[in-house]
Parts: sequence; structure tokens; C-alpha cells
Amino acid sequence: MKNSDDKKLCDILIGEAVIELFNEDAPVSRATLIGQLEKMLHAADTPEKKRVARLALETIKTGSEMNNNQKSGEGVMSFFAKNIAADDSTKH
Repeated sequence: MKNSDDKKLCDILIGEAVIELFNEDAPVSRATLIGQLEKMLHAADTPEKKRVARLALETIKTGSEMNNNQKSGEGVMSFFAKNIAADDSTKH
């Protein structure tokens, strides 16, 4: 039971970090997400929050290492429509 609770808390914290990046108009990438989670770890005021922040960091870093083994480079994707060029090459 504790494992599933930890996963939920990790997912929530990662979501909060992504929202904070959006609020700052910062690009969302593994590097910026790791940086935001590190800020959250240092700002955590309870041992439980620090533990969850460490787990979230480990989750993102582990996923990053697995992806880096598959391809080099790190993609940054903007989720704002104004930054996406129209592509009429797709036929439906």
C-alpha cells in the first residue's frame, strides 16, 4: 500500500513542478523539471515532503537515463499553440 501512495505523491509533486514551470513561462524539459524539483526539495519543510521530493527526482532522473540510452539529446516541447507552426503535410 505504501508503494502506491508514494507513487501518487510523486506524481502529484511532479505535476506541481510542471505547473510551476508553466507559471514561470519556462520551457518544460527534463533539465528544467529536475531543477524545479530540486528547488522544491530545498524548500520542503517536513521530512515527508523531502522524502517525496527525493523520490520524484529519482523517478525523473531514472527515466532520463533510460531515454538517454535510447537516443542522445533532450527534447524541449512547448505546449503553447502560438509556438507551433502549422503543418499542412498531414493528410486525413
